[in-house]
Amino acid sequence: MSRFDILGIDAAVEKIFRFIDSIDPMPVWHDWYVGITDDVKRKLYEEHKAQHNTSIYVLIDSPATAGGVKNFLIEHYGMDGRPDAGEYPRYVYAFKKTPCTDPPL
Repeated sequence: MSRFDILGIDAAVEKIFRFIDSIDPMPVWHDWYVGITDDVKRKLYEEHKAQHNTSIYVLIDSPATAGGVKNFLIEHYGMDGRPDAGEYPRYVYAFKKTPCTDPPL
């Protein structure tokens, strides 16, 4: 599976979970932020100021699925996140918060 495969809820959650586990084997889930957007580069790297080596994004099959992935990660894992989205959010992204990201750690 590449970074640009179009994923459903289960595959997206698994890919994000595996990425986080590879970076942080015993994560404090609230230290990770999850969001959805239609412009992942602007949102993730410009607005949130996330680092490439501690962030991931996946292309999702629909805006409803993107919202479902985000809500699942917030509700079941306790990840941080806000109810914001682009006009047609097709990406789910996650990043490890640091003192330099927005929101900060």
